[in-house]
Amino acid sequence: MLKIKYLCLLIASAMLFSPFSNAAENGGSSYMPGFYGDFGMATAPAPGNYLSNFGGYYSAGDTGNNYDLLFELPGIIRVTDQKIAGGNYWVGFFPYVLHTSYNSTAADGTRSGDNRAGAGDMYALPIALSWQWRDVSLLAFEGVVMPTGSYSKTRALNAGRNYWTSDTNLAVTWQPKDTGLELSMVLGYMVNSENPASQYRTGDELHYDYFGGYYFNPQFGLGIAGSYYRQVTPDSGKGVTSALPLAEYSSIGPAIMYSPKLGGKDVTFTAKWLHEFDVNNHLPGDYVIVRTSLGF
Repeated sequence: MLKIKYLCLLIASAMLFSPFSNAAENGGSSYMPGFYGDFGMATAPAPGNYLSNFGGYYSAGDTGNNYDLLFELPGIIRVTDQKIAGGNYWVGFFPYVLHTSYNSTAADGTRSGDNRAGAGDMYALPIALSWQWRDVSLLAFEGVVMPTGSYSKTRALNAGRNYWTSDTNLAVTWQPKDTGLELSMVLGYMVNSENPASQYRTGDELHYDYFGGYYFNPQFGLGIAGSYYRQVTPDSGKGVTSALPLAEYSSIGPAIMYSPKLGGKDVTFTAKWLHEFDVNNHLPGDYVIVRTSLGF
């Protein structure tokens, strides 16, 4: 089983956003709930090069609004045998393409909508470090979301957010020997720069993701993933009002993993469905993601 799949999932989550939470600029974030929790969340892969590809769909809506997102995320990670503070050093880079659309109906019956397709905000992984102690694995990494997606402050819907985001994460995985069980969690903290076009700065964001699973054998597993998100500091800059609420929500759902050998290579396929609940100042939605990972 390829352990690299977890970090790839982290990267996907850092680049997706919803335009319908009430906090943050245009109601969005570089975080998408639940994508951090997965099989082997913090376990270290062997040194080498890894390819990943994601196909995903997100849908959110209520009686007046509907939002849909399709995305594709290819990427490459290099896991080195270089040690820093005793941990293996990783680096990676991930382009991102998407198609997103929304439709809204105002109280007076007026309808509006928009759609956008193209390149989104790229993700750089300048440093990730992983450690292993018996049944416990630890992963620490710093990700950077780069404002490379198309953006205009006059548009209601954009492919990018036009600001930088630093996402600092610490993950831990516990896999008791000979049990097939796994418990994992990750805590992340996001800091956003000011959008130079709008002079608006989204507040800091906290996210906590967890996973519990069972491996029937090394090639097949089932599990439950979930998350909790909260914006912890208010927005600042031009156009901010003191009454602007901070978003808070959770998600949970099943996950499945299958990791056969194809052509002598380990290939991992995973699928996940997540449903949001306990939503506050955020449009509730559902997520489906299918991922393929390959070492070469």
